[in-house]
Amino acid sequence: MKSYFRIDEVTYSHLLGRLNDLHVTDKRGTLPDFTFFHKDEWLADTAVIEELARHKGEWQVNLVFAHTTNPMRFIRRQITSYSCPRKASLFASLMRRLAAKDQRGTQAISINDIFVAQN
Repeated sequence: MKSYFRIDEVTYSHLLGRLNDLHVTDKRGTLPDFTFFHKDEWLADTAVIEELARHKGEWQVNLVFAHTTNPMRFIRRQITSYSCPRKASLFASLMRRLAAKDQRGTQAISINDIFVAQN
């Protein structure tokens, strides 16, 4: 027989106290916080990476736009979802190629760029 999960009263009251304090730590963003989205000139220098993720029985197609000189600056957007993984993979590669069209050539980032950006 499975034993039930138990927590002592001191730990439980401490947990509830911390949960009640969450409303103090969360705060709304201000307008300067959203300049990241409004001033989107940096998107011209991004590499596009496709991502497939299984979510609720479907395969989500996401595109990640990462800045080439600072890969820690990125935006991830959900494009669509498919029930067939092959169809999702095909659509993801097509969307990546379409989004990565650039007259200067395809932009790319490497794992070394991430470590340089963090230091």
